[in-house]
Amino acid sequence: GVSYNAPKWSARIQAGQDRPIDPVSANLTGGRSYNFDVGGSYSIARNLDVTAGVRYKAEDRNRLQIVEDGRRDSQAVYIGTAIKF
Repeated sequence: GVSYNAPKWSARIQAGQDRPIDPVSANLTGGRSYNFDVGGSYSIARNLDVTAGVRYKAEDRNRLQIVEDGRRDSQAVYIGTAIKF
């Protein structure tokens, strides 16, 4: 991933890939998954930050076959705070 830090704010972009270690779990989980995360934070006080971002995760699956096993892509939008002690 890549991140940038300024005195009052920071931003980051991350991309990754997960894959099963053994073939048995690959058959159970559907193979590899890819994730992408974009987020940032803004410092409103010396020890308090407001954070926000978007996260997306997709499983690798055979696009030629119709799969009815309930697998879905994972998406999230998050807003929160970070307190530093």
